[in-house]
Amino acid sequence: MKTITFFLIVFCSAVAMSQTENEGEIQINQTQLDDTYRTGETIAVNAAVQGDLVIAGGTLIVNDSINGDLTAAGGELILNGYIADDVRTAVGKATIDSEIGDDLVIFGGEVIIAKNTVIHGNVKCYAGNVQIYGEVLGGLDIKGGDVLIDGNIREASKIAAEEITIGTNAKFYKEVEYWHSEGEMDFKDALVDTQASFNEDLKGEQSQLSLTNFGTNSIKLWIFYLLSALVAILFLHALFRNAFANTAHEFEGNWLKSFGFGLLYLIGVPLVIIIALFIAIGIPLTLFVTAIFIFSLLFGHYIAALLLVYYLKYKKDKQWGFWSITLLALLVTVLLRLLTMIPYAGIALSIVVIAITYGALTLGAFRSKKDLIKN
Repeated sequence: MKTITFFLIVFCSAVAMSQTENEGEIQINQTQLDDTYRTGETIAVNAAVQGDLVIAGGTLIVNDSINGDLTAAGGELILNGYIADDVRTAVGKATIDSEIGDDLVIFGGEVIIAKNTVIHGNVKCYAGNVQIYGEVLGGLDIKGGDVLIDGNIREASKIAAEEITIGTNAKFYKEVEYWHSEGEMDFKDALVDTQASFNEDLKGEQSQLSLTNFGTNSIKLWIFYLLSALVAILFLHALFRNAFANTAHEFEGNWLKSFGFGLLYLIGVPLVIIIALFIAIGIPLTLFVTAIFIFSLLFGHYIAALLLVYYLKYKKDKQWGFWSITLLALLVTVLLRLLTMIPYAGIALSIVVIAITYGALTLGAFRSKKDLIKN
């Protein structure tokens, strides 16, 4: 039921976004007496919201209390205010330093739950890097890359990650099922009158979305994948629709050229990063470029799907609107996901698709610069 509710709230947020112009910086400095919906580049909530809050944008900051649910999607979320009910969010980075009255459901690249945080419900988290220092009165359901637990967990938990680190302050009061790449591990003094068991079955849930075993767990994972893909496509489309529309013209007769430029990007940027790190020049800039490069790889299929739909729109002279393009891009993303699951050939296809995408975007940027110089 909560998954359906999350979908409905995200859908309503997207509808609101598509019906209003994106604003730059939004400051909410007066108490909101009802449900509140905002989209913008930067959103800062500095006053109480008496109902639900739905926000989407680049940087999202919540400093005051929300007396209902919080739903957020975007680049970064900084949560400092009290949330009376659930928090559901899909962001690149989330820092939680507050009290949450019920569950936290979060999808992101990096998730930090600070020391003073208290979550009265469960934490369900899909992320690359997870750090938990606060107190969770419910249990954990985490699937991630690197997971650090250094807080109190009151109920039964499941953790599946490539790396799991148990901090000196960690306490588990109910049983823990876990999987990590190095096999069984020692929880030391973190287990309080309970036990931890290594579960190999959790590896499959952590590693990929499987169609070969289409049971309850993989259905849940596919639903979550579709929801997160929809959110990502919505915001990429909203922020860069003009770039996609302009770049679609570059596909015509330039497939090989786009592929060449794309390979240069995929090979050249990592080499430049490595050289820059070795000579220790411009470390902050190098780290920033590295983050952008990783982002481009993680979101490559979404960007490729949007670009392909815009090309079909241009080629077939279709009058597709914002929502038609978004939903078609979601369909293309799913097809790409299925194709790239093919062993070996899938990896090669993924490289080709991403290379052509970023090659076309590079050519489009060059053409725009030339046109600007001519004018």
